[in-house]
Amino acid sequence: MSYNGKNYTEQGGEVTHIGGKLVFDDGAEGVMPNQEAATGTSGTNAIAAVNALLIKLKNAGLMTADEWAAPTVTKNVNDTVAGHADRQANTNDISSVAVANGVITITLSKKVSALKDFDGGNGWGVHKWLGIGVRPWTEAITGLYYNGAQLTAEDVTEAQSVGLNDAGYFVRWVAADLVLAGNNKEKSKDTFTIWADGYQKATYKLKIVEPST
Repeated sequence: MSYNGKNYTEQGGEVTHIGGKLVFDDGAEGVMPNQEAATGTSGTNAIAAVNALLIKLKNAGLMTADEWAAPTVTKNVNDTVAGHADRQANTNDISSVAVANGVITITLSKKVSALKDFDGGNGWGVHKWLGIGVRPWTEAITGLYYNGAQLTAEDVTEAQSVGLNDAGYFVRWVAADLVLAGNNKEKSKDTFTIWADGYQKATYKLKIVEPST
């Protein structure tokens, strides 16, 4: 491969340089392999432009989008708002929370039926509510889409209010009784999706595990 042209791929095919105009003719098919974001301190504007182009290609389906790593999940949610003691008591009854193969498993220290009832407000209803922290990435969550809607500064404030201060965390309130029953007819469903610019959509399923006795 000659490197005299403006557009060329280095030997090995892992790096492609685009110095000229990129044109997709009518009828063109296929998806380019994933290209990682450019890094470096020189040519900052050029690097930003290349990365912006990569994101557009991934979002348009012309390049394989980035895959999400398994999110970090935590039971360390501390809701100190007055009147939320019952929801916090349920959260305290989480023995462990883990994620594997797209399933977030919440293991409880008592039966769901023994958890406290809590009114989620805003039409969410009275259920066995508890909370977990989910961290899909280390970027600001305002760049994240959750179930199709972009998270906002309000979601950042909510996460910080329950002690999830590291960037990338949001709170997932869970109606344990609905999840255990597989009831997806009400507002709290047992699955959720995340997406961000340049990333593939990822779906995670919630699972409640009760003690045997």
